[in-house]
Amino acid sequence: MPNYRYRAIDAAGRLSRGTAMAFSEADIEERLRQKGLTLIVSRPVAANVFSGWVTGGRIKPRLLVELYHRLSQTLELGLPILSALEENARLLPSKALRKILNEVHIAIEGGSPLFDSMSRFPKVFSKLDLGIVRMGEQSGALPKCLKDLADFREWKENIKSILRRATIYPSFVITAILGVIGVWVGYVLPQMAVMLTDMGVALPGVTRIVLQVSLFARAYWPWLLGLALAVPAVLYLLQKTPKGGILMHRLVLRVPLVGNIAGNIALARLCHNFATMYRAGMNISSIFEILMDHVLGNRYLEDRLSQAFREIQLGQPVAAGFEKAGGFPPLLLGGIRNGETTGNLDDAFKRLGDYYDQEVKRTVQALVNALEPMSILLLGGVFGLIVLSILLPLYDVIGQFGQAY
Repeated sequence: MPNYRYRAIDAAGRLSRGTAMAFSEADIEERLRQKGLTLIVSRPVAANVFSGWVTGGRIKPRLLVELYHRLSQTLELGLPILSALEENARLLPSKALRKILNEVHIAIEGGSPLFDSMSRFPKVFSKLDLGIVRMGEQSGALPKCLKDLADFREWKENIKSILRRATIYPSFVITAILGVIGVWVGYVLPQMAVMLTDMGVALPGVTRIVLQVSLFARAYWPWLLGLALAVPAVLYLLQKTPKGGILMHRLVLRVPLVGNIAGNIALARLCHNFATMYRAGMNISSIFEILMDHVLGNRYLEDRLSQAFREIQLGQPVAAGFEKAGGFPPLLLGGIRNGETTGNLDDAFKRLGDYYDQEVKRTVQALVNALEPMSILLLGGVFGLIVLSILLPLYDVIGQFGQAY
């Protein structure tokens, strides 16, 4: 939506200048008239390179959670959608999100529904968000749908926060180990080895091995660095291909502990997304189309989900479709079958989502508990090897001095 720079006068003849968004010059003239201003002249503001970043850039997910919660509360109080958007736009700390809400506000004033107005910003509002908003508008339960959407997005952010916290300690330990190896093995040990060799001291086997590794790393470090960068790049490009992504994500699920975490996160996303969309009134086809669009975060399970959808399209029940597709745990299949039998499919997926949510937290905690002693043992082993490679030749030197005196 274009911006217009205008000049106008009020009833007292005072000049007013400003910038406003509008569909056309006639639209901005009408908007100014409603404010008691008479338009003198207006012209569109040319868009610059950075304007798309402001309106279509990345918005922090926590801000969207806050927005959906506030919209849900204000709509439940009976405020019309335009007043709710205007009120919440003033309270949000993000300038970019405020500008987006202003454009949504103007589009709704022009006769567009909330869903169409939000669809102009696909980088900010995901397909899941737009689908739930559309169902809320069509069913007349927009406040509840927005509340469910806010709760779901908050759950996603909590899971991300747990995973980020779980990686802090291992990252610190790995950085410390690399720093120790770089200083002692790359600089200190070679200097000591030269000095001891000049003194005629025979280097122990441990020292020679560590020294050879050090010399090899110093001689071929460009190749080693290139290999360290090339392997992740190749794996990244491989997982971008359809078959490569499915294969790699299937292998990830087989890694101990890490595979359990990745699988439980994908299943929790599946269940929470399904429950949220089903409660909003979306049909099965729309739900599966959104879920298969890289929502689960695991290509293999998304491939199995697409196979399940094909079985359901052929007339199979939901549980039977999942079972024939394969790749899903028996607990999930049993819960879906029970939900279909009792007619509470959304409740069944909600309970399954809560279960896998707890499993993610439990498995992450187990991984953290296992990483701490493993990291200490690894760090101690590296330090011990380096200390032995340095102290053993020093003991030989001290022994030679003792024999001389």
